[in-house]
Amino acid sequence: MSAPSRRWRLLLAVLLLGVAADQATKFLAVARLTTALRGREGSLAGQVAGFYGFRHLEPYATEAYVVVAPLWRMRYAENPGAAWGLFRDLSPGGRDALFSLITLAAVAFILVTYRRVPPERRLLRVALSLVLAGAVGNFLDRLARGYVVDFIDWHWWNRPDLAWPTFNLADSMIVVGVILLVLHPAPAKEGAAARE
Repeated sequence: MSAPSRRWRLLLAVLLLGVAADQATKFLAVARLTTALRGREGSLAGQVAGFYGFRHLEPYATEAYVVVAPLWRMRYAENPGAAWGLFRDLSPGGRDALFSLITLAAVAFILVTYRRVPPERRLLRVALSLVLAGAVGNFLDRLARGYVVDFIDWHWWNRPDLAWPTFNLADSMIVVGVILLVLHPAPAKEGAAARE
């Protein structure tokens, strides 16, 4: 197998596994943290159709599930905006157009950059693949329902004023990927340093 095909297989594997894990955890959040899918327990197809078909389930949210009492709980939340709720006040049509444009530009940038990464920079390729998987996972939410499903809620010793914004697995993949990108510079910087 040639190095280019192995390179693209890595991207495809991380993308497919990441998006599948993201959508599965969001499905579980809707199933366990809302009452929306109750009564559909017998049919997985019915549950999946409900997961992608139902809108605005916050009124159906159950009490948060406590993982670690003073620090971590799982609760259903809908985020129509970007990270930390940015742009949530835009009109739904404008917000959808903006996020679609940003996502498509990010995907194009990631693919072009990924293609330029030397074969020996596997960690850099994994970082780009994680960012891509996270972006696609959240984009699927926006396409299906116009907002992103969030469910991981971290706070400091039961103080709501010291809470991290609620997030999901796709957000985590993006953050980990970006941290890896910061720790391992892009190939263009390496080429410039080698020429000097």
